[in-house]
Parts: sequence; structure tokens; C-alpha cells
Amino acid sequence: MGFKCYILLATLIIIFISFTDKNIAIACNCGCDSINGPGFVGPIITIPAFTLPKGKKFIGFGTNYTNFDSFSNTEFLNLGKHGQDVHSFRNVLIPSLSAGYGITDNWYIALNAPYVFRFNERVSDGPPINVGNSIGFGDIAFSSAYRFLKRDDIGLHAALLAGIKIPSGVRRFRTNQGNLFEADDQPGTGSWDPSVGLAVSKVFKHFSLTSNGLYKFSTQGTQHSTVGDIATFNLGVAHRVRTSDKILNKIFPEHLFNNNSTWDLVLEGNGQWVQKPVTNINGMHIVDENHGGLIVLLSPGMRLIINKLWVTNLSVGLPVIEELNHFQKGPNVRLILNFTRVF
Repeated sequence: MGFKCYILLATLIIIFISFTDKNIAIACNCGCDSINGPGFVGPIITIPAFTLPKGKKFIGFGTNYTNFDSFSNTEFLNLGKHGQDVHSFRNVLIPSLSAGYGITDNWYIALNAPYVFRFNERVSDGPPINVGNSIGFGDIAFSSAYRFLKRDDIGLHAALLAGIKIPSGVRRFRTNQGNLFEADDQPGTGSWDPSVGLAVSKVFKHFSLTSNGLYKFSTQGTQHSTVGDIATFNLGVAHRVRTSDKILNKIFPEHLFNNNSTWDLVLEGNGQWVQKPVTNINGMHIVDENHGGLIVLLSPGMRLIINKLWVTNLSVGLPVIEELNHFQKGPNVRLILNFTRVF
């Protein structure tokens, strides 16, 4: 094993043990956000085992919008009367900038810098009024993928996923009444959250199949709160549209299918489990029972690649499984739109 390989292996071990990934989620509304890879090939949200070639770079802009169901005023009043601490946002919008670099043909690093808009929070503590919006810079996340298996003869790839979310976001935002938003409602959690995972991709003649799992370890952050560990699991299939596809040529204008453009049709299942938040007050661990749980979204989407340099992804997520803890409302729809430039 060469010196460069030892350096690479040591770096991966350090990342694996201490600093790891960029998985973000909203504990108060399970399933609000999920992470994704570069998005050049394979699925859009599911992180593939494919990596950037050595020396390749990308910079991108993306938006993640989620609309949530909501309790009625009567439901909020009844929850408050029974001592239930329930609070939820109606809409969440997260635009973000991302960039990445291929260190080797099998290893790339990336970062994601989000700006978080959480609109129209209502709480069960008192009259069900809108207490305001939580808006500000979110936590920057660094991520890395190392492909340790590449079998082009059978089209099989596998990669380790690792990174870290750092406490760079706003975490002292206040409601219209002057109170601090709870830790999991702030744009930033104030915690260092490492993650680790695995991605596997299989390439066939005209489509690819990818699966990944990722686990984020939540540490204590702002307001002495730990917003909860997050496990994500995804499965996605991507179909490369051929220029000779007669059905699609009848639906779309002919000039959309030329030698300079490539289209992928994508279908994904995106699952996320979020642990209940815990707040440490005077040595007492207070668990928020109305947070966290399991949600699975079915996400059809499409990708357009122009001249192998410009990439646009669109994904629409619809809930198919919602097993949320106690009193919560899940998402109605999640929309993800990304624009990426490869250099």
C-alpha cells in the first residue's frame, strides 16, 4: 500500500470516528429535510456510491420546500387543556449553496450552507396564535464519500459516507412575543453532529439502482438540548432516457432530446427516523414526547444534464408512511429543486 493510500485511510478513519456528515432534520416536524449527494448520476436524494473524478469540482444552488398539515384552532386548544406541549410550522423553505471537489477518482468532499425559513409556528400553550417565523443561517455541513468497491464488469459500486454538521447557524431567534424558539425550532442547533453511512449502487444497461443508509449522532447544543439522532434510509432507481424513446418524443418537444442534453427519470423511497429531543435542566432529562418518529416519502423526479456541465434536478415527495410520536402533523408535500455547475 502506497503512502497516499495510508494518508487516505487515516483521514477516513479520523472522519469516521470523530467528525462525520451533514444530515439535517427538523425534529418538530419529522421528515422536513434530508440530505443528498452531488446529484449528477443516479437518484436525486438517495446518496449514490458514484464519486467525482479527480480534480472535478461542482457548485450548486438548491431549494427544499415542505408544506405541513396543521392542527385546527380547536385541536390546539384541546391539546393545551390536556397539558400537551405541541408546536409546529406550516411551511419550511431551505435554500442552500453547495460545493464539492474530487480529491481522487474514488473520494470527494463537499459542503452545504443552508438558510432556513420556518413560517407560521403555532403552539398549544395558550390561545392558538401564530407566534412568528424562525429565519436565519442554518448549520454548515461537511460531507465526504469514499468508494471502496468499483466493479465495472458487473456495474457494482459501494462507498463509505462520512462528515459533520457544525454549529454555525443562528440559535437565539425569538418569537413575536419575545421568547426564544425551542432548540429544535431554531435555524441552527448549536451542536456538533457526526454521521456515518454506506451507499451501494448497481448499474444496468439503461438504469441504475441505489440504496443508502445514514445515521446522525446528535450532541447537546443550544438551550442544553439534544434534538435527537436521525437515521435516514433511501432506495432509488434512475432511468436514462434514450433519444430514440418514441413515447417520450411524442410527449416532449423533439429539441429537448438532442446530443447536448441528457434526461433521467427518477423514482425514490426516502425514509427518516428521528429520535425524541431531550433537554437537560438542572440534571433532569426532559423528553419531548410530541416530536420525532418515522416517515417515508415516495419521490418521483427528473434530471436534465446539458453539455455534461449543467445539471438540474426536480423531486416531488409525497408521504406514504407516517408513524409520528404522539401529537404531530406530517408533511403534505416536499419539493426539491437543484441547479449545479460542474467544472
